[in-house]
Amino acid sequence: MIKLNLNLIAAVMLFVILISIQYTLNKILLLLKEIKAILLAKRDKYDR
Repeated sequence: MIKLNLNLIAAVMLFVILISIQYTLNKILLLLKEIKAILLAKRDKYDR
């Protein structure tokens, strides 16, 4: 019974860690897209 509970806890912890990594990577991706848009806007401003 205890071994089953430990396996269940380990599986849930792995699932939570994977979801948090995905969430963090998604936030980083959105931030990079925002930085790219800002840099493109600055480049367009200097080109004119």
